[in-house]
Amino acid sequence: MIYESLLVTMTTEIQPTRVEEFIRQMMPGAHGHQTKAVAKFVLAIIDKQTGCQAELVRSQGNQEAAARQLSRLIHNPRLKPQNFSRWLCLQVLTSQAPPTGKVRLTIDWTTEDDQHLLVISLVVGRRALPIFWQAYSQSVLKGRMKRYELAVIKRAFKLIFQHIKPGRLRLTADRGFPDDDLFALLGEWKINFIIRVKGNVKVWRDGQWSKLNTIRFQGNARRRNLGRLHYCEKSPRRLWITMSRARNKNGKLETWHLVSNLNLRAEAMAQEYGYRFCCEEGFRDAKWYLGFAEARVEKIDAWSRLFALFAIALLVLTVLGTTLLLRGGADAQHLLRRVISRRRGRCELSLIAAIIALVQKDRSLFAALSPQIKLNLEATLSNVS
Repeated sequence: MIYESLLVTMTTEIQPTRVEEFIRQMMPGAHGHQTKAVAKFVLAIIDKQTGCQAELVRSQGNQEAAARQLSRLIHNPRLKPQNFSRWLCLQVLTSQAPPTGKVRLTIDWTTEDDQHLLVISLVVGRRALPIFWQAYSQSVLKGRMKRYELAVIKRAFKLIFQHIKPGRLRLTADRGFPDDDLFALLGEWKINFIIRVKGNVKVWRDGQWSKLNTIRFQGNARRRNLGRLHYCEKSPRRLWITMSRARNKNGKLETWHLVSNLNLRAEAMAQEYGYRFCCEEGFRDAKWYLGFAEARVEKIDAWSRLFALFAIALLVLTVLGTTLLLRGGADAQHLLRRVISRRRGRCELSLIAAIIALVQKDRSLFAALSPQIKLNLEATLSNVS
């Protein structure tokens, strides 16, 4: 009984202390009580998996005091929303990013009602981790979306270039992003990119301008290399262009028209573009696994600060997952046995889902959290059947 009592005490002390240390290093400009509040509600998010403020404060003892603390935190005008994304981005780049190898980034929008987040994410295995973002309301975005996209990209990469050379980066984006200003900016920075474009854009081919969606595949082929062509009639720019097709979830053939400044064949370019879907998995982790979709905050800055808590929670879980599960060995297999079945086949759990299940059962696992752990960008959960 005495041993069990000591173990419980030790576990409850380790959990907030480790997370506070991690967040304190991440947020050098925040006060002590602010880092404590962030740590408290990051842990509450992992425990309760909800963005509902009322649910988050129910686990905090004095619920009325916790509700006031959470409200003050996300409505604090001295904590600028841009600072949270800057702090998290620098934490990942300086402490968690590996020193060598490719670094894949994705950029995409995610929307809840009339509130929008433009997010730049780091691809970690089959998931993407938000490292920089900006929130906008629908009324602000009207007619200004492209301008804001470029502004966010410029701010984000100004930080990224301080720690990662452009030649290591590979950026993917969907059909809503390509335009001449973006291509010019990426070309100036010498960033490798693979971007999907709309089929009605014209390319110079066989002595005339032709829409991409009028170019056919050869026979039953699923891939086609078009070579390096002048892309876009209004502002021609030479890019490598490929076509790939596959069946979507509804069983219909869907064609990807991909452009890149890399000389890749169609299959390799399609595989590289496939990393873009990791950001959708990352959004799913934040919205559904952790419950951000349940957040109802009217003011856009407060909504952005609340998203920061979820982004930090994802980073904490990813770092723990890298430490406990992705390094392999008997300990990793033993931990995975707690959350998956013994049937054969690859592990169907994501890293985030596995770690959430583990720390909810055993809080002492937070003792493994370290701000110096390097993320394994290529690893996935292994088959431990």
